[in-house]
Amino acid sequence: MTESRRGNVLRLVIVALVGGAIAVAAGFVVGRRWPIERLERFLNRPPQAIMGWTDFTTTDLPRYEIARAVIGDTLFVFGGFWTADPKATNRVDALDLNTGTWSRRNDMPVAVTHANAVVVRDTVWMVGGFEGDHPGPTTARTWRWDPRADRWSEGPPLPAPRGGGALVALGDTLHYFGGWLPDRNTDSPNHWALVIGDAAWQSRAPLPAPRGHLSTVALGGKLYAIGGNEGHDPAPIDVPRVDRYDPDTDTWDSVASLPFSLSHAEPSTLVHRGRIVVAGGRSLSDGETNNDDIVSFDPVAGVWSHLGHLPARLLGGLVVARNDSLIVGFGATHGNDPDNRRFWRAGLHDTWFRGEPMPVPLGEVAGGIINGVLYLVGDGSPFTLTYDLAAGAWRDQLAAATRSVRGHHHAAEVLDDKLWLFGGLGGRDAPGLVQVYDPRARRWHLGPRMPFAAGSSASAVIGGRAYVVGGIIGDTTTADGAVFDPVTRQWSTIAPMPRARNHAASATDGERLFVFGGRGAGNGAANVVANGFDDVQVYDPRTDRWIVSDGAPGAPAPLPSGRGGMGKAVYLDGEFWVIGGETLNGIGATGDDTYARVDIYDPRANRWRSGPPLVVPRHGIFPVTYEGRIIVAGGGAKAGHGMSDVLEVLWPMK
Repeated sequence: MTESRRGNVLRLVIVALVGGAIAVAAGFVVGRRWPIERLERFLNRPPQAIMGWTDFTTTDLPRYEIARAVIGDTLFVFGGFWTADPKATNRVDALDLNTGTWSRRNDMPVAVTHANAVVVRDTVWMVGGFEGDHPGPTTARTWRWDPRADRWSEGPPLPAPRGGGALVALGDTLHYFGGWLPDRNTDSPNHWALVIGDAAWQSRAPLPAPRGHLSTVALGGKLYAIGGNEGHDPAPIDVPRVDRYDPDTDTWDSVASLPFSLSHAEPSTLVHRGRIVVAGGRSLSDGETNNDDIVSFDPVAGVWSHLGHLPARLLGGLVVARNDSLIVGFGATHGNDPDNRRFWRAGLHDTWFRGEPMPVPLGEVAGGIINGVLYLVGDGSPFTLTYDLAAGAWRDQLAAATRSVRGHHHAAEVLDDKLWLFGGLGGRDAPGLVQVYDPRARRWHLGPRMPFAAGSSASAVIGGRAYVVGGIIGDTTTADGAVFDPVTRQWSTIAPMPRARNHAASATDGERLFVFGGRGAGNGAANVVANGFDDVQVYDPRTDRWIVSDGAPGAPAPLPSGRGGMGKAVYLDGEFWVIGGETLNGIGATGDDTYARVDIYDPRANRWRSGPPLVVPRHGIFPVTYEGRIIVAGGGAKAGHGMSDVLEVLWPMK
């Protein structure tokens, strides 16, 4: 049986097994498409080795589908289900976010679930929901809680009972939309607003896609309706839809959908540093009853990106941001059984998170990002690996074609929404060859050959043209350089490098080409492990001139630690990040003659600083940046020939 055929049979078996299992266990809805990547992930994903999560506290009453509010340093938790039956509680608890200690407050007048809480002028508001144990009735009641007096009172009721709707505050105005009618299943499009101090709610533009169990936040003067599920009892369908409301025009519009269907994430949705963060929840339509994904929406770019994973899969759990850390707790880890007593804490920034392991290990990696998808090639596999940066999941290996000539040590850039590989090693035809991948056609083809037949070159795109310099030709290192114009499809030579280098890291600030370290004559001229150099070379296309770290006035400061094998450098927020690498004798290395170190260069100040080291020291990597994050996939964990399936993601603190 061919590999392709074997893969197709495996996927058919997975579809049959998972479809049958979930149809029995979770009320699978006929006619809904389950993407194969999510099904395979549902069956095969190993427990996440999440870095950075530490125990924070525990609770004496685990529960899910709670309401929560944060005032100052205190988290308040209201109601929720505390058994799998499920039974509801009217408890109110307070958690000190500094010390992790709990205290009780006066109980709610009635046990409520499927309701959110918001804070306006230090008063907590809760609106609608289901009252009592399942299946409790919907309610129109509005509750106000004064945390200083620890006293509950009723506010203006909704125009009609609703459960599972979204409550959000924008200034002094409450907005309530969506949810279900008293039959607990009919989706409501109603959208009502209450100005604090008024006696009654007023109608606003209806939710364009009625649903409940949706998350909501206010950001940039607008309201967001995120995910949710259509219907409730007995067969809910989770959806990925996201709508945005403009109160100035009383209109809704649609924005980029979630990377997968999602509901039950109301208490784990928040705003952090100008972005929406959604964690955990349920993706029943995609094969997951309990989710651990953390995704973020950038309202400026209009795209979602994957940040990492929770320490456990949590349905109806709680997530809050505190001093650039996340605090996570409550929720159900299996089905709807509220079994989680633990709370965890982790830094959201400057911490490397482990992502989904790669489908196959790769070394000497090259790649690029096109329309939110990371495409990778390298030594160890003929496949073109594809990673969905929004969903945080690797796609089917057979979804992309294999490249024309395998090879490795390619320079790689993205031009015209295509991935270009320049040169390479490892095969008779690889040096100097140009290979181009078109994701829309899912096809590789050849481009015009480089003027010099090298591999392990440095590159960058400046002004829509690709610059390629240095590299290995045979057993020597070249200083040659050339620029490729994708419009004319012609190569032109440029001034050679002052110091010939291979295995260097390179990137651009948008105007100049920066080449960091690398190996060369006297220190690894051929494709052999060597300690490498610390010089930095900078090329200006406007003058066709180079400057180098030679101590002259205006010269760039050298790398704090000379080395090669760092792949690409990353330019982010005005600084260059040089990551990992390898050495011959272990000097300064933290792995098997490999580096975990991260050095960050500010070209304006001409100064270096240290960054958070990799968890797994590696060389032959190809760091990329997307939505303010740095992604490092694959590479060798030991010097010389090596490969790994490690994926690490960092969200740097600005």
